[in-house]
Amino acid sequence: MKFRLSLLCFLVFIVRSSSAQDMAQVDFQALSELNALVAKNDSPKSLMQATGAYPVAEVHGQAMVGFLGRLTAGVTEAEWRDWAANEDAVTAGACRQGIASFRVDAYALHTLWHTPMDLVELASRAVPDVNKVRYGTRVDSVHAGFNLPQPYHGEGVLIGVLDWGFDYTHPMFHDTTLSTSRIRAVWDQFRQAGPTPGDYGYGTVAESPVDIQLLGSDTSNVYGYSTHGTHVAGIAGGSGAGIGLKGMAPAAEFLFATLMVDESSALDAYDWMQSVAEADGKRLVINNSWGLPQWGTPDGSALSNQFIDAMSDEGVVFVSSNGNNGDVDFHLDHTFQSPGDTIRSRVKFYPLNANPNTWGQNLTLWGEVGESFDMGFLVTTGLSTVIGASPMYSTSNGPLILDTMEVVNNDTIIYDVVLEQSHPANSRPFMQMRIHKGNANVAVVMQVTSESGRVHAWNHTHLTNDVGNWGQDFQAAQSGWLGGDPFYGIQQPACGHSVIAVGAYTSEYLNPVGTEVGGTLANFSTYGPTLDERLKPNVSAPGVNVESSLSSFRDGGYSITNTVDFDGTGYEFARLSGTSMSGPAVAGVVALMLEANPELTPADIRSILESTAREDEDTDTLPAAGDHVWGHGKVTASQAVLASLSWDSSLNLSDFVIESPTVYPNPAHEQLWFSGLPGGESTWEICDIHGRLCQSGQTHNLSSIDISDLQPSLYVIQIRNTSFSQTFKFLKRK
Repeated sequence: MKFRLSLLCFLVFIVRSSSAQDMAQVDFQALSELNALVAKNDSPKSLMQATGAYPVAEVHGQAMVGFLGRLTAGVTEAEWRDWAANEDAVTAGACRQGIASFRVDAYALHTLWHTPMDLVELASRAVPDVNKVRYGTRVDSVHAGFNLPQPYHGEGVLIGVLDWGFDYTHPMFHDTTLSTSRIRAVWDQFRQAGPTPGDYGYGTVAESPVDIQLLGSDTSNVYGYSTHGTHVAGIAGGSGAGIGLKGMAPAAEFLFATLMVDESSALDAYDWMQSVAEADGKRLVINNSWGLPQWGTPDGSALSNQFIDAMSDEGVVFVSSNGNNGDVDFHLDHTFQSPGDTIRSRVKFYPLNANPNTWGQNLTLWGEVGESFDMGFLVTTGLSTVIGASPMYSTSNGPLILDTMEVVNNDTIIYDVVLEQSHPANSRPFMQMRIHKGNANVAVVMQVTSESGRVHAWNHTHLTNDVGNWGQDFQAAQSGWLGGDPFYGIQQPACGHSVIAVGAYTSEYLNPVGTEVGGTLANFSTYGPTLDERLKPNVSAPGVNVESSLSSFRDGGYSITNTVDFDGTGYEFARLSGTSMSGPAVAGVVALMLEANPELTPADIRSILESTAREDEDTDTLPAAGDHVWGHGKVTASQAVLASLSWDSSLNLSDFVIESPTVYPNPAHEQLWFSGLPGGESTWEICDIHGRLCQSGQTHNLSSIDISDLQPSLYVIQIRNTSFSQTFKFLKRK
């Protein structure tokens, strides 16, 4: 075995052992290879090509690395900005309650230890994770204004979308008459031509309709000319493009930010969006259909989570997709109870030929505060015959960074280790090991030992161009070894305390004969809870085969479902799946709620969504506190908007009951469904607009009525039981 201990490791040891008060504590998670790459590449261009997995971005010809930091007690934001202004290698970004984003010249990383901060983190990399949706979320009833004082479409609300692949010219982002663009402003962080927004020294911002249309789209970046952002934004607030494919909030305005693929740039985008919303005097909901699966802390304690919580306190609502690892057994945990207690599990590797950027697997482990653990791996062949082993690395020896390899039977296993005895964000012992075995016909078996305490482990794919966002199984390849499970899969930013995390299911819809079908959980929807045992997801929304807009500038192929001609260009649509699709569905519902009641706080909105989410035969009966698969159930916009109109934040979640039941869909075709009705025996009568009785009946626990024999027209249904009487209007369609 041979190894290389990086210069950065020695610097960290010096910092950790130093008593000097002017030196920052640097969390060096993920910095080991970056430090080595900087040393190997003596030009910004070559460094940019070699550092795809790290938050390195070209800013005016310089290779700048993104960081987050916590200001030292007593240091104000103004003092921090003054300090950064006097440092040629440092550019300050956003700041909230002492949590700041900033960028440092990749060739001047030594500056980190002199920042006026008590903690510095390398910014994590970010990766991307309609008609049926409107029906499944009951948004169609909100658009029609049924059982509400008026229709709601998100007017007066801004929807912020951080993503990649925006088509600013797409008719989905015009109003429903296709005459005016609803894109309020865009910030392409990759395009360096300027002008830059506010005090930020990078990217290009456009705020006038003419300037936005002249840009056409965001520029090609690490994801090429993508279309993810166009599809996501269409779900949240698309106008329908003249062919009826409306999103959740078709009257809301948009703020688009093309993310420079790291936390630091995300916080800058949040800050920019909030500044626009405050200038316009409008409420803001921000959708995040991306995640940080391998870096940061999965318990909401990371600096970026603290920044989001601070902005939530200021009124910004954050919605995040929950992740797409629900069908993968990529997690395991074990509570150790005695010396010598050891667990083993075979690590499944993502196939090298499945992605040109595949490198290997990333094993991330977290323990309990004050309880150290050791971790290493075995190399096996055949039916788990051990032919080699790495050393066992102990968190008690942290902090430590190590790049090394094992040579077994002429096969080389390359790996690196980062470990902490007590992580700065949450005081937990932490270890991360990235393993590359190439085409070697061997298996890698993780082994972990400890005298006491509970340890969690996750197995993610690692790519050379970004960190990857999908898991691979832990496998019980021998008797007594542990297999994995899909739980505790919530990543940043979804794991944040104030973030509304959204799971996914297949939307309900009416089949050709008018029967409601669908509604089952999406197999990929990631399971909670968070590492600190909080409920996630909060709610679930449709995220399977969701039809929405595609960018006309994209460089990828899709199965096209619809096309519309607009201003001489053909704009296309496709069905995509993922919690990337269910997240914006909820963000759009939030926009409807904010139109109905602009005084709602983010905490109010989360409580309303949770308390009005519905249960059915697919969710089964959920615990009062929700579960880690569905959250509190399926988002129900008709009930959420109704509750928003008279919400009392002093109510406990368990005390809140929707006063007015709902009828859906409206208009209806073959079947009329009800939610919120009291149980027991009910009688009902359907009359036409002239008062003539058309249909009647008596049903126990009324949930739906067959209306297939009614002629297309407007009707009134009255429902009565011993404790309840209410009348609804509905439209029977052809």
